[in-house]
Amino acid sequence: MRTVLVTLSGTHGSGKSTNAGKCYYLLNKNGFKFSYLRHQDLLDPFGFVLRRAARVLRVRAGDLEKTSPARTAWSVYVLFIYLPLLVLGIGFRRMLGYSVVSDRYVYDMLVGFWDNQTSAPLQTLLVRIIPRPDVSFMLEADEKRILADRPEHSLEYIMHEKRQYDKIVGGFGLKRISTDEPPETVWNNILREIEASFSRPNGRRRPGIGDRR
Repeated sequence: MRTVLVTLSGTHGSGKSTNAGKCYYLLNKNGFKFSYLRHQDLLDPFGFVLRRAARVLRVRAGDLEKTSPARTAWSVYVLFIYLPLLVLGIGFRRMLGYSVVSDRYVYDMLVGFWDNQTSAPLQTLLVRIIPRPDVSFMLEADEKRILADRPEHSLEYIMHEKRQYDKIVGGFGLKRISTDEPPETVWNNILREIEASFSRPNGRRRPGIGDRR
């Protein structure tokens, strides 16, 4: 059977992890062979080092991230650790006959850097090399609901993040899913698209957004 790569992205508080985990469970329950990938696990090791360095230097991690030494270190990490683990990890799963559900993807990484008023290291290379998802979702929710769930964020921050994800949707053609709907409706909408992707031929990659931000 053909294997597919499914990614779920979206703003803070939109329910990415909850829905990715639920869909992984439902897909396997329905007879599909899916593996679960938590994209953030590939970034956390370097992020931890960066935050600790910022604490030692007594600067904001976001400010440190913009410096030339930090961006050089990020580039090395992306090129020699992040990309090999991502590409080979997905490829190995699919070689064994497993499709993949990814909680977050490189799209969320791009937005994270854009939120910090900078571009991701090796951004143009990233969007060309990463495995192309067969179906990608952008989860979104009402601002008031996000504020209630994530009071540490301001309305301005949430609206800014939504604008960044709008660029991702326009550049890569992600499918919008509102998580304000009842959970069963959200899962059914996602599952319907995933199941349909098994019968679609492999399409050509959509034009990327390169280093635009």
